[in-house]
Amino acid sequence: MQHKLGHAKDLIRNAVNDIKNIAVACSFGKDSMITVHIARQVDSDIPIFSVMTPFKPKETFEYLVKMDREMNLNTTIYVVTDEVPDILEANGINVKLLSNQEFIAASAKVRNETGKEIYEANPDECCRLLKVEPTKEAVAGLDAWICGLRNTEGKIRENYEEVESKGGLIKINPILSFTESEVLKYLRDNSIPLHPWYEMSLPDGRRYRSLGCAPCTKPVLDSQLEREGRWQNTNKCGGECGIHTQRLK
Repeated sequence: MQHKLGHAKDLIRNAVNDIKNIAVACSFGKDSMITVHIARQVDSDIPIFSVMTPFKPKETFEYLVKMDREMNLNTTIYVVTDEVPDILEANGINVKLLSNQEFIAASAKVRNETGKEIYEANPDECCRLLKVEPTKEAVAGLDAWICGLRNTEGKIRENYEEVESKGGLIKINPILSFTESEVLKYLRDNSIPLHPWYEMSLPDGRRYRSLGCAPCTKPVLDSQLEREGRWQNTNKCGGECGIHTQRLK
């Protein structure tokens, strides 16, 4: 574990030293929190940004506010909506609102055609509008970004690399080789509280292990891959929202 931590810091340190415009992406899930904590040890002023959606659980917004304050993150939030969420406004969180007109139109079209919400009938389009396009906005002025991606989360992530370059944007994945148990141990050892959904468990042993939007996040067994709880009952199950698979520049 110490070797992995040292290597993660080296990756971040090299990136910070070599790249002018760089920031850390934070979803406020467990992997993001360890990544942010390690990055801030290397550079206490490295910018933090987060892409939120109107469908995130209220506990995610509450946890965001709590950790932003406790860790002095000064997070910039990007969100597709017409007004700043009350909890973020009340706590002075820096929010950049992005137009929701395309999302409203797409949602209405899907609802009229299928009788379902867009995240049920067309999760790829939902993620494109609420996650991918806002992330493009967030990284527009960056040369590189640092992510909490891990290759044991799901099958699609097995072949990612620690340093990637796509479309003129570099992505650093410093905790790529970390296991779920190592991430949780690090957070415990450093007294970093978990998002409350990670503390929940069902009688059959299922628990939340990968967090996204509320309608698209389900608990899974320990025998399953973490991301198998994402987009269940759709052709996107266990997959990606698109920010790690599509060109952002």
